Amino acid sequence: MLKQFDEYSRQISPEDWYLEILPAQIIIHSLKTGRQVQEPSLIAVARSQPDKLAAAGSDALQYKDAPDMLVFSPFRQGQIAHYPAAHALLKALLKQAGHGAVSIPKPILCVHIQAHTTQVEKQALGEAAIQCGARKVFFYTDSLPVMLDCAQARRDLQSAVIIHIDPQEG
Repeated sequence: MLKQFDEYSRQISPEDWYLEILPAQIIIHSLKTGRQVQEPSLIAVARSQPDKLAAAGSDALQYKDAPDMLVFSPFRQGQIAHYPAAHALLKALLKQAGHGAVSIPKPILCVHIQAHTTQVEKQALGEAAIQCGARKVFFYTDSLPVMLDCAQARRDLQSAVIIHIDPQEG
C-alpha cells in the first residue's frame, strides 16, 4: 500500500509537509443513497509501519502532533502527489461513505479534475479509482452542483458515486 515514501517525503519534516499546502477537500456523494462524506485529504501512517494506514480524513488530525506518526495530504492542488497514499485515502473514504464491499460492489465513479490536469495526472486518478473498485470512471471539470444535476439526468449515472476533489488555495 504505502511501502516506502519517496525521496521528497524523506527530505522534509512531516510538519513542513502538512503545513506546506492546505489539504484538498474531498467530497464523496452517492447518487443511489444520497449519502455525502466531506473530509480533508489527509492520511496518518506510523513511521514504523508506513505501509499501514492509521487514519484518513479528519480522523488523521488526531495524530498530527504524535512523534511516531506522519500526517500528510497525498494531493497537491487537486492532483495526486503520492499515488499509493492517494489510493489508500480514496479507498478509506469510499468505505466511510458506504461503498466498500457491502453497498455497491462496482460503482461508476465520476471524478472531479482541474482544467489544467495533464493526461498523466488524469490516468493516475483513473487508475486509483479502478483500484478502489470502480467498474468505470468518468471525469468532469464542472462544479459539484452542476455535476450532480448532470449525473441525475443521465440514466447510466443514477447509481454513480461522485468524487469531488476541491483544492484549497492558500
